[in-house]
Amino acid sequence: MIESTSPLNLILIVNSLFIIGFILNQNESSKDSIAKQNSSSLSNPFEKITWILLILQLGLLLIKIKMNDF
Repeated sequence: MIESTSPLNLILIVNSLFIIGFILNQNESSKDSIAKQNSSSLSNPFEKITWILLILQLGLLLIKIKMNDF
């Protein structure tokens, strides 16, 4: 059935929800910028946060896989 929820699993779930939220936010802001036809070259600050969270997610998944191997 349902495995016991370890702190690492909770961190992975919360981080996944943040990543999904930031990706959805980026999609909406890119649609808005296309609609405005703004020629500004400023990047979205959420893009950097999304990449950082994605790298953190992959690192945590690697740790979880290695812990389950033992």
